[in-house]
Amino acid sequence: MNPLTARANQVENPGDPRLVFRLLILYRWLSLIPPLLFIFTAGQNQGRLAALLVISLLPNLLITFYSSQLNQWLQHRPWLLLADFLLVAACLGLSGGEQSPYYLYALSPLIAAGFFFQLRGAIIATTLFLPLYTAVLLLHVQLTNTPINWLAVVVNVTGFYLISGAFGYAAVLLHQLQRLSSNQQQANQNLEVLHNFTAALHQAADVDAIQEVVLKAVTTELGFSRALIGLADEQGQMTGWLHCTHQSDPKAPSTVPYTATLSLTQFQAGLAATELCQTFEMSHCLPVPLLWGIQPIGLLLVETGPDGVDATRRRSLEALARQTAVAMSMMQARLRRAKETAVQAERARIALEMHDTLSQSLFGIVFTLDGAEKLLDSAEPTDIRTELLWARETAESARQEIRRAIHDLWSEEITPEAFQTDLHRYANDVLQANTLDLQFDIRGSFNTLSPRACRSLYRMTQECLTNIVHHAAATEAKVCVDVENGRARLVVRDNGRGFEPDIALAQEHGQEHFGLRGMQNRAYSLGGTCDIFSQPEAGTSIVIDIPAAWQGNGANG
Repeated sequence: MNPLTARANQVENPGDPRLVFRLLILYRWLSLIPPLLFIFTAGQNQGRLAALLVISLLPNLLITFYSSQLNQWLQHRPWLLLADFLLVAACLGLSGGEQSPYYLYALSPLIAAGFFFQLRGAIIATTLFLPLYTAVLLLHVQLTNTPINWLAVVVNVTGFYLISGAFGYAAVLLHQLQRLSSNQQQANQNLEVLHNFTAALHQAADVDAIQEVVLKAVTTELGFSRALIGLADEQGQMTGWLHCTHQSDPKAPSTVPYTATLSLTQFQAGLAATELCQTFEMSHCLPVPLLWGIQPIGLLLVETGPDGVDATRRRSLEALARQTAVAMSMMQARLRRAKETAVQAERARIALEMHDTLSQSLFGIVFTLDGAEKLLDSAEPTDIRTELLWARETAESARQEIRRAIHDLWSEEITPEAFQTDLHRYANDVLQANTLDLQFDIRGSFNTLSPRACRSLYRMTQECLTNIVHHAAATEAKVCVDVENGRARLVVRDNGRGFEPDIALAQEHGQEHFGLRGMQNRAYSLGGTCDIFSQPEAGTSIVIDIPAAWQGNGANG
């Protein structure tokens, strides 16, 4: 909680009836000062005046020491003021009538009526007091045989109404201020709830976590006894209901196995409230739709009392529902994008694998079968058998490569020797590059390569060798691998005819080719780079730099 808010909550409310009651007590004591002074200046009847003062002190002492109880009694039993009316009326009648020094003291119950029962209560109390005041005036005439000063009576009665009415109207304003202060405090609490709720939404990892955050906010922060939340699928069905009560653990809401089919109209009009209340055994409930624009995201159902929900809490629920709809929509959009990205990445991986394995192997098989066909009429069957056996072995190797690509397996840990031997075999057997002088230079900590980094270097070297054999017409090629300081650097050079890299990449773009651009994409996916240096008749150098231990998620292709 904010320190300023906490400090403000510690300050007593100025409209608290207990504070008002203390003010009335102070007024009653101060109003006895005129009678006390009158006793010392009166020439006669001092004994009676002193007795009245003592009698007036007794209720003051009682009110002072039992203020809390009397405060509560007075608010629930307004007729207790009649006893005070009788006391002050007696004081007025026995101490001078319309000119009594107890006039201020007589105002105390009228002021109390104004404070506790506002303007209407003050007018009613003053009107009820007038017959008593008239009676004590007549009693004073009988006891003293003096005529009534009607001008003083009118002034006193006017004072009764003005003083009680003024305090009654002040009580009305104070009550409105107290209500505004209470509404402001409730609004501040709701803002704090929404702030905490929004922060919790940002930390939610999935849609289920968002539902749990919503239920916790509704039952714990907003104080509703029971709440349920369901999500809308693409067909408009409400499924995945979670249930939580104020007493239950908000961190573990229970699942409700129920499916409700609701249309957008029912969402907006709340027509499903009766059916859902009956389904979930709620006596009174409020459905709050979760809408993103016009798209229904879900439905929040809260249990209410017979009087429903006040406007402030309803606005808080609606604001909470809007925040929830936004968070769920963004979460679902992120999940969709993640799925689409994963699908595209898997498609790209499979395409690269097919290009790096199947297409090259099929090329070798086709090349071999074509040669075997030409040998049918001029060669011995043994020569043809050798070619066919090689084609079968190559086809089996292609099948294994396809299996690895589909299951994304790299079953064995490749060593520098195996890396060099397999690529030599690939160049000689698959690419038929027997005249190519192929050299390898492998340095550094090759065994620190992650499976994906190692396999990617292997595939990209295969692609480089394929391009050298098919397009470069080179006689020499050198493959250098250097693993150092957490980076793997692959350099493939040849002395072939060369080309213009920009033109070659532009020709590949838009076509179903995965050669140079495929190598670049593969390097970029690993967080690395792929640079191509070449000129016509000047050979080609391809420099690839990638992390040696790639820690991302995804295929190891």
